[in-house]
Amino acid sequence: MNLRQMGVLRRFNRMRVVPLQVFRNYLLAGLLLAAAMLLVFAHLAENVYHQEVMRSDSLIIGLFNQFRSPAMTAFMKSVTFIGSGLAVISIGLLSWFFLRRYRGWEANLILISLAGSFVLNRLLKLAFHRTRPDLFPIIHEPGYSFPSAHAMVSFAFYGMLIYLVWTIFRPGPVRSLLTVFLMLLVLTIGISRIYLGVHYPSDVIAGFAAGGLWLLGCVFGLRALQYYRGGN
Repeated sequence: MNLRQMGVLRRFNRMRVVPLQVFRNYLLAGLLLAAAMLLVFAHLAENVYHQEVMRSDSLIIGLFNQFRSPAMTAFMKSVTFIGSGLAVISIGLLSWFFLRRYRGWEANLILISLAGSFVLNRLLKLAFHRTRPDLFPIIHEPGYSFPSAHAMVSFAFYGMLIYLVWTIFRPGPVRSLLTVFLMLLVLTIGISRIYLGVHYPSDVIAGFAAGGLWLLGCVFGLRALQYYRGGN
C-alpha cells in the first residue's frame, strides 16, 4: 500500500464505533424521526385511499403550471433524470466501487439502500394503485403514482451519501457544501416530478417519508453491526 492509499484509508477509518450512550441517543432520535415519517406516510396513504387530498393536490399542480417556461422545463427534465433509475444506479455503482476497498460494509449499504428502496416502492405502488395525474402533464410515464419512486429512491440513496459524507469527511466547507448540494438535489428532484405533471404533491411527500424510513433502517442497521463487531 502506497502513501496515498494509506492517507485515504486513515480518512475512512474515522468512521468509528460510537460509545454505548451515544449510540442509544442516536437510536432514540432515529426512532422519533422514524415515527414522525411513518405518521406522515400513514396520513397521506389514508387520504389517498379515501381520495381526500385530490383537491389540494390539484391546486398545487395548477400553481406550478403558472411558473412553467421552456428554460425551467429543460432544467426540471435534467434534474428529474438525476433521480431516474439509470442515474442513481450508475452513481451508486461508482460510489460502491470507490468505497469497497476501504469500507466494505458502508459500500454494500449503498447498494442495499438502492435495491431496497426500489423494491419497496414497487410494492407500495402495487398496493395503492393510484393513477398518475392528468392535469397539464409535460411528460408521460407508465405505472402507478403513489408514492413517487423518484422521491423515495432519491431520498434513500442521496440521503445515504449525505450520511457517508458526514462520517468520512472532517467538519469543514467540503462537507457542508456536499451536504447542502445533495439535500437541495433531493428536494429539487421531488419538485421536478410535480412540475412535469407526473406526480401529485402527496406522492412526492409520501415518497420522501418512505425513503426516509428505509434510510434510517439502513443507517441504524449499520450502526448496530459496527457496535456489535466492536465488541461493546
